[in-house]
Amino acid sequence: MDIYFGTIVRGARVADGGSLFHLDWERKSIIREVPVVPSDPALDHDPNARGNVRGCRGIRVAGDDVIAADYHTLHFFDRDLNPKRRLSHGLMAGLHEIDIAGDSVWVTSTTLDAVLKYRLSDGTREAEFWPREVPEFQQALDVQPLAIDKDADNRDTFLDSASFRGPSHLHLNAVCEFRGEVYALFHSKCVVANLSRNTIVISDPNLKHAHNLIIHEPGVVYINDTHRTVVREYELASGEQTRAIDIKKMPGIKALVYRSAVRALREMGISFFSTRRKATARPLYLRGLALHGDYIFAGFSPATIACIDKRTGELVDYYFHSNDARICIHGLTAI
Repeated sequence: MDIYFGTIVRGARVADGGSLFHLDWERKSIIREVPVVPSDPALDHDPNARGNVRGCRGIRVAGDDVIAADYHTLHFFDRDLNPKRRLSHGLMAGLHEIDIAGDSVWVTSTTLDAVLKYRLSDGTREAEFWPREVPEFQQALDVQPLAIDKDADNRDTFLDSASFRGPSHLHLNAVCEFRGEVYALFHSKCVVANLSRNTIVISDPNLKHAHNLIIHEPGVVYINDTHRTVVREYELASGEQTRAIDIKKMPGIKALVYRSAVRALREMGISFFSTRRKATARPLYLRGLALHGDYIFAGFSPATIACIDKRTGELVDYYFHSNDARICIHGLTAI
């Protein structure tokens, strides 16, 4: 089995902010690493050390292409991670998760609270959703549209979080097309929305700060509860949670956190206890989710991937990439 995963390095220089990796799962061996750095435009002036423009976000495989997102660009590689081409656009700002739909790709422009669809072959923009402009969501979630010139290049306009964050910010960070309809996760509002119908299909306070959204037949929804390190499963038809897989309780987790803390104390001294440390390096921060056959793969910090039996919810295997809590898994896919 091949795993492709991306990392974000908290507090690093933008140039050292993360990479895309090809992992041989059975051997637990890295086949190749490719740094992922936003360029054209370059964003070295990013004021937010926590992550922001750093590293590799959503990852999907389409045919022979591995597609990996950075802050404003989709990078296309072959399966050996040799670069092929890139796709960017003025409305790609703060990309997080992506989803393949036939010959097209959906991207989440999280900074702008938008979902955009591009044709893979030539980058033509085929569709877009701006949920903050939809009356049904404005009423249900008490939000207002973002002031934005959609014809301008917005890729470096909103680097300062104060320029876009506020009570109306949805933090739309995951998208999934299922049965021809488009769904998105608004983590700041704790909901999953059907953008095709302008309805809310799941509402759960546990989705605050959540990442990732996968919907599989027969209508099963998987979401990462980031701060609690729980993979949550819902029934799409009812919106009800059917299972919570708590990674914190799995074997080996306490030892992993201990190793991470020892390393941080050794490197950082008393500054390890500062509020800034807590903002930039959070152990067990759950991001990255993939399904493959009978397994669920979930990523978290310090950069680790857990393999979970989809039927039983029990741990099957781990891959430990780092014991540095500043190195976080973000994008993740398995083939």
